[in-house]
Amino acid sequence: MATQDETPGRGRTRIRNLASAAMNADVTIDQATAIIDGLGDTMQRMDATMSDFDSTLVRMNRDLDEFESLMAAIAATVARTDAAITKVNALLDVPTAALGVAGKAIAGPVDTVGALSRRFLHRD
Repeated sequence: MATQDETPGRGRTRIRNLASAAMNADVTIDQATAIIDGLGDTMQRMDATMSDFDSTLVRMNRDLDEFESLMAAIAATVARTDAAITKVNALLDVPTAALGVAGKAIAGPVDTVGALSRRFLHRD
């Protein structure tokens, strides 16, 4: 009785299949190598990009520190300006209050003089 391996031409077909598989494996390895090489280039560009990004973050951090100190200086200037405006308002309130008191003080005699002058002018 004959086994499958003893079938005529079966050995050649097997060798052809193995050779074809080896060639396919070689092509697959070439494709994988090309992909890995491409990944290597991509990783190098990504490393350069990340280095640029790190530099950008350092500059941004420095700029934010400068902005923070500028905002502190502006806040101090606003506080000083507010204090100066409060003092000016207080100085302006003093003459206004003095004029109010003087107006009341003068109003009494002026009213009296006005009443007297009306009496004398309207005498019949």
